Amino acid sequence: MSSQRVGTVAAGARSGGSPWFSLLTKSWAFAGESEPDQTKGLDDLAQNIVQLAKTGAPDETMTSAIESIRAIVVDMKAAVNDSHAVAQEQINEKAKAVAGCKVPAHTDPDFVEKVINHGENSIENVMTCRGAETPLYLAYAKCEEEKARCSNTTECCAPLVQPNKYCLEPGMAPSPLPFEATCEGTSKCKDDDVTAKLEFFKEKLKELDAAEKACEDSRTGCKDSYDCVPLETAWKTQRSWCRSNQTNFEQGYCDLGTSVEAKWDSYLHCYDTNVEHLKQEEYTQMAQLPGREQEWRALLRIDCLLGALVSADASAALQACIDKNYTSTDWVHLTLVYPSTKAEFPVRGHCTEDLQEPGTRYFSESWYLSRSQRFGARQHLLIPVGVKTYGCVSGISTTHCPRQSNSSALLAMSTKVTSHHTHHMRQHLHHPVAFRRAR
Repeated sequence: MSSQRVGTVAAGARSGGSPWFSLLTKSWAFAGESEPDQTKGLDDLAQNIVQLAKTGAPDETMTSAIESIRAIVVDMKAAVNDSHAVAQEQINEKAKAVAGCKVPAHTDPDFVEKVINHGENSIENVMTCRGAETPLYLAYAKCEEEKARCSNTTECCAPLVQPNKYCLEPGMAPSPLPFEATCEGTSKCKDDDVTAKLEFFKEKLKELDAAEKACEDSRTGCKDSYDCVPLETAWKTQRSWCRSNQTNFEQGYCDLGTSVEAKWDSYLHCYDTNVEHLKQEEYTQMAQLPGREQEWRALLRIDCLLGALVSADASAALQACIDKNYTSTDWVHLTLVYPSTKAEFPVRGHCTEDLQEPGTRYFSESWYLSRSQRFGARQHLLIPVGVKTYGCVSGISTTHCPRQSNSSALLAMSTKVTSHHTHHMRQHLHHPVAFRRAR
């Protein structure tokens, strides 16, 4: 309160409690109240001014009181404008936070070539290694195949040559015992019976010779023993290197998927959270705006009434103020701008970057199978089961970006690969025990 106004109030107090002094005191109180209380109080103040003007005779305190009250009205108008500016600023700050949420950029193709698929981690390194693995595997598989063939053949399992060391699951050999009963109970065998028996066994000897020859022929080229362990060790050592190369190559795509998903998760959290804050702020300010508009209307009315009291024709001016109807055009400057309703408001972004997923059919066909012939690699060697990078993308906790293949395709592919590998090995390794060693 300025010293001049304080002096005015003090002078009014000495005048003996003028109703205009009481009105002035109330006016000062309104300036410190909340907006809803101010609005109601200002409406009452306007009514009091009208009543005083109509019934109370002017006195020496009226002019001083009117001047002070008009100064208060000016201050309150400024406060309404300041409050409105703060409201718009708060909305704008929330909108600025939304605009600050930047949509992640699409991965630069150069990044893939320079950071992921390069040097020791390149696809060429993977395929070259697999090409070197192929002959080592074939040598081991051939050894196991020959070992199985030579240790257990169908020909050596014929009943007449049982038991036979080259038949691991022999059947029952034929027994000559039924012929023993032919001469039983007689003093001697008939010549015809003896001749028949001799002919029978002569034929059986021929059959036995043929069976033994077939058994030996089935083992043509066989060695007395086979040691496939060194070949297996050489193959598995190379396979270990190849798996390491493949894992290093695929890890780049695992890391890229994790990074891209993290960026989108951060962006979407930023966008959704700040949009929610913005809309809540807009709703709050929208709800408070009618109160400021009503307060401004009351201040306009009071200002009009106070001006009328000191005009040349106070009665006519006062009635004009009473009859005046204030509309939104009188406080158009109090209009708020709601950014979320504007066409240029940032739209929520969506990830369109297809993440490559190691372990899926798409990934293997794109990177490995299409290059297998050029590098001389066997297809079933390119897709070993259990590489740690498999499922690294489908296992990410968020799924903001599309995948080039989904998790079900990953599992289906693993099953198919296992089946293919099993079938291929069984074609080479007839003996179940040998096959288990090969696996």
